[in-house]
Amino acid sequence: MSGLRPHARTRSPDGREWEIYAYRARETPPGRFRTVKRLFAPRAKEWTVEASSWAPYPITKRWTTGRELLGQVLASVEGQLARGDEPMPRNAKQVL
Repeated sequence: MSGLRPHARTRSPDGREWEIYAYRARETPPGRFRTVKRLFAPRAKEWTVEASSWAPYPITKRWTTGRELLGQVLASVEGQLARGDEPMPRNAKQVL
């Protein structure tokens, strides 16, 4: 699966379409040559789950979680968005 595709898509009762992404960012060390170091930097241990919607105005919500709980957090966010609830997965920390 491509890293640019959403892991899930859902529609909330108000008609808003949501795309849910999961990815691990690279930990970039500070200092000179940051762009070169970023290419070879290891990935973070924490997964980031991001729910995005663009119409009628953009909304993005993010959470971080561990690998063992990633599937549970993805399913929780998808289900809560489909029901029209504010997504608050139990096993993830919200990133502001």
